[in-house]
Amino acid sequence: MRWDALFGDLDAQWHAATQQELERHVNELARVEASQVRLADALRGSLGREIAAVLRDGVVHHGTLQRVEAHWMLMDTGGLSVVLPLAKLMQVRGTGAARVVPQGRVRYSLASALRILARNRAVVMLGLESAQPAGVRGVLDQVGADFVVVAQLADGEARARDNRQGSVMVALDAVMSVTSSRENEF
Repeated sequence: MRWDALFGDLDAQWHAATQQELERHVNELARVEASQVRLADALRGSLGREIAAVLRDGVVHHGTLQRVEAHWMLMDTGGLSVVLPLAKLMQVRGTGAARVVPQGRVRYSLASALRILARNRAVVMLGLESAQPAGVRGVLDQVGADFVVVAQLADGEARARDNRQGSVMVALDAVMSVTSSRENEF
């Protein structure tokens, strides 16, 4: 009887040690998996939520998160659509804990999103990276691999042939935000 108790105790200790080792292994796998999550995946878990996106220049955009790609996100800010490059984010408030990794779909670059706006001849406001908040208003005439050409429009004026005030070339790395009408399809 004493031998049965001794072997039973050893067996229980072995099962406890095995369970602890398994829990340590599972916890380590969870930490490794969490370390692979990208900002875009974390933001995708908050689609449809009201968020506040704080850019590196201190400008804050409030709205509903509509779409997240690998390098940019789209927000509806009440009548306007705002495209924000993820690299220009300082922080995002109002997100949830869910994480969503995209499954086998085409990923669109920031240049791809801007090409849609150029195709639609949409009037946009480019927020630019500078010491003071700066911007360029107009229609995207050309979207290159790392730059855009904007046909500038007078402030408050609609797009028309006689309203053009020249053009400016902008490096995509300098773009902090792209604001347009909500009617543009993304």
